[in-house]
Amino acid sequence: MPYGWDTWDFKEEVDLKNYPVWVCGIHFCVPAWRPLFTWTWYLNGAGAACVYAPEFFSYPTSHGMGWRVYKGYGYVTSQTIKDENEIKRREIVFRERIAPVIDDPFGHWDKLKAEFKAFYDSVIPLNLGQMGLIEASTHFRHMIEFNRRNWELHHLGMHGLCIPGILLFSQLCPELTGVAPSDVKYSKLLSGFDSALFQLNKGLAKLAARALELKLDDKFKLPDEEVLPAMEQSDAGKQWLKDLNDFLQVHGWRMMRVNEFCTPTWVEKPSLVVPEVRRMIAVGGVHVPDRERERLVKERQEIERELLDKVPAEQRDWFGKLMVCAQAAEFFSEDHVYWSELRCFSLIRRATMELGHRFVGLGTLDDAEDIHYLFPDEIVFASGHRERAELRSIINRRKDEHNEYLAHPPISEEVPMFLGDPATIREAMDDAAAISSIGIPTTKPEDVGATCVGYTSAPGVVEGIARVIMSEAEMDQVQPGEIMVAPFTMATWTPVFSIIAGVVTDTGGMIAHAAIVAREYGIPAVVGCQDATRKIKTGDKIRVDGNLLRIYVL
Repeated sequence: MPYGWDTWDFKEEVDLKNYPVWVCGIHFCVPAWRPLFTWTWYLNGAGAACVYAPEFFSYPTSHGMGWRVYKGYGYVTSQTIKDENEIKRREIVFRERIAPVIDDPFGHWDKLKAEFKAFYDSVIPLNLGQMGLIEASTHFRHMIEFNRRNWELHHLGMHGLCIPGILLFSQLCPELTGVAPSDVKYSKLLSGFDSALFQLNKGLAKLAARALELKLDDKFKLPDEEVLPAMEQSDAGKQWLKDLNDFLQVHGWRMMRVNEFCTPTWVEKPSLVVPEVRRMIAVGGVHVPDRERERLVKERQEIERELLDKVPAEQRDWFGKLMVCAQAAEFFSEDHVYWSELRCFSLIRRATMELGHRFVGLGTLDDAEDIHYLFPDEIVFASGHRERAELRSIINRRKDEHNEYLAHPPISEEVPMFLGDPATIREAMDDAAAISSIGIPTTKPEDVGATCVGYTSAPGVVEGIARVIMSEAEMDQVQPGEIMVAPFTMATWTPVFSIIAGVVTDTGGMIAHAAIVAREYGIPAVVGCQDATRKIKTGDKIRVDGNLLRIYVL
């Protein structure tokens, strides 16, 4: 019963009866969330939107993803529809609502993105420090309310694009052309697209190139917290700090963790940008995707023509539309994180920390960060009834509970990867978001003599030294030319792709971050291996074969 409520608790006798398998969403909820983010995810955000969007589109065979909490961690399944009459009724509405998306998939995301932009343009200029306590509390409630809409927009994009682009196209393409989602040509068909996240990383590369131009690269040999003060000591350094400030005004609304409020934003703590720029300096301030894109686009266009030529004339228009939907789904997967998770959660953190600091000043909290152990109604109550806001006992109790969850992370006997029967996962996962996020290898390692096999990939073959890291907090351990092995990667990991030679992950589906980004950086990847971080050790020499979805410890 996480943090005192059991609405979302996993109940084996009910949940396994209705759904045969639940999968731990380790790329979302590890490390375990604090209470405030837990509340916003399940009660106010993704937990509801995972059902809202499939119902909006009337997806015929699924009511959307169901979430449950087991020992502090989130598990997901597909709420599959079995009744044939209900499926037929839903198909009528589905065809009507999905048609505009298929006709203009990139435009579908542009319309949703415009709502994000309009909201952020209205709240980013606000000066929270000049607000009274109740006004700051009202702004906090405003941000929490937008979090619900944030997740609705997120899943309208995901389900709208992934249903035709991932589900339908991945079935139709091998049927009509012989090219399966595991094939190299399929990967190349989805490559060569720019996104807001790549624009952010391009900005980091420009900061690195500027530091090299101004002969400031030696400053980055200092500890992170000393680099910016050292820049203040010279005219060249002050020029670079101005460039940094300009960059932060555009791209500073992001944290180290994609899904949480508990780490500082770049706007809040600019020194967090230092290790990212240092990585870019190590590769000469070059933004690799810009260098690779012309080649990727040319290869993609050649494959588009080749596949369309194989498709019967009467199906060519339909095939072509679904192909663009698949490409839009890949683009959306990276672009939406910038507009949805990174910006929304950063601005919620700004609102919560403003109140946290106010509460410390009033003697209500000992540490502003403790506000993340409260629920929104408790925060609002404390804003208006400070004489009764005794929060320490609540916070201490929840801290103890949170530490218990941290002590038993997935994947283990205590907190397994699957609840139920993993053999049923392909049958059970009949939801666009679930299939996009979760992939199970179709081949066993022993069948092909490999150490691990994956579900999807970025093409190419590379040999090198493995570096196993279990979270974004360990990214600074990765050295240029190494092959990164991780449970998963997220949008905030993207800058490290500038220096690695390849990437391997335990989890990931058809639009896995690691595969998409690796393709744009021109490095091999094998994604969705299930157990790579247990079978591979730091220092192992490994071969990553993104063409055949295999990894070998040499």
